[in-house]
Order: sequence, then structure tokens, then C-alpha cells
Amino acid sequence: MAELRKVKIHRILDCHREVCFDLVISEAEVVIRLNGEVYRSLYCLPTHLEELARGHLISEGICHSSNIKGIEVRPDGSKFAIAVTVGRRNSVKMKEVNSQAKITVTEIWDAIKKLDEDSLLFKETGGTHIAQIRNQRSYIFVEDVSRHCAIDKVIGLAFGTKMDLANSALVTSSRQTKSTVVKAARVQIPVIVSISAP
Repeated sequence: MAELRKVKIHRILDCHREVCFDLVISEAEVVIRLNGEVYRSLYCLPTHLEELARGHLISEGICHSSNIKGIEVRPDGSKFAIAVTVGRRNSVKMKEVNSQAKITVTEIWDAIKKLDEDSLLFKETGGTHIAQIRNQRSYIFVEDVSRHCAIDKVIGLAFGTKMDLANSALVTSSRQTKSTVVKAARVQIPVIVSISAP
């Protein structure tokens, strides 16, 4: 579970300042190493870190899931270190998403309702994004301070459960940027639903 803490803030409402306390989420720096070499640092909630590494590497086109030989997560002072062992590392070429998958208006509204129900940290703090992947048989979701990390984590969870992504939808609380659309396309998710502006 994410670490929440109370901090003293100055809230401005109608040109008046009020000193009060508010809940904030503690994020952590996560350093991903590939075969011993630093690959990237990310800032996120310190949850689902193995899934973060798996989803990030796959959705960024660094390697196929089958090339990931091991993932080890360990605290490293105030950070977390994720050591990933990969076999042959070669860029994953982007394939066109070719799917007949459809989603009904009712399914979209149900997904959005569920998104709202599951946004517990957002309701407490206003400081998270939520990403879910759903299809006719399965539903998974992740909340994170970073929209990219939320998507990486939910993709990593989907790969861990062998979810059928080619017949799934990615549903998010965040605006879809080119980079988030590319993440979905790389793993062959054919439908993206967002409650935010495109």
C-alpha cells in the first residue's frame, strides 16, 4: 500500500489563505538495471515494482516478455533497485494493431464507473492516475502518481497473468499522449478509453 502522510499546506480559496494539513502520497525513485547496467530511473509509488519493470521494458520495446529471465527488487537507501536479467536484448519492432475487438457503450460506462470506484488513493489525495485493462473475462487495475508508470504496471500485471491483450481495452484516468498510445499498441491492445481530454 502507498505511504500517505499529512503535511502542512497553505490553501488559497477565494483570495484567502488558510493553513491546514492535507494528505500526500510518498513516491520513490526506482532505478532499473539491465544486466547490471543502469537503464532508467522512474518515480512512482513503491508498489508492483516487478510488474513496473516487466511492463516498462515490454511497452517501451526494449525486449519481449520471453527474454526477461529474472527480476529482483530490493530497497537501496531511499530508492528501490530493480535488477533485470534479460537474454538476447534487441528492439521490439512495432506491429500494426489488427483486431476485430469491440467495446459497447455500456461496457465503456461500466469501465468508467469501475475506474472511479477503484480510485481510492485519488479520492484521498487527488494525486494519482489509474489504469485498468479489461476484457470479457478479466479485469486488473493499478493506481500510481505517474500515468506512464500506472500503464507500465498494469501491462506488467497483464503479462504476469497471461491476459489476452489482443481482445482487451486499456482504460485510464489520464490524457492519452503519443507515448501512452504507443505503449498500448506495442502490446497489441486495440482499444483505449480515457476520461480525460485526448
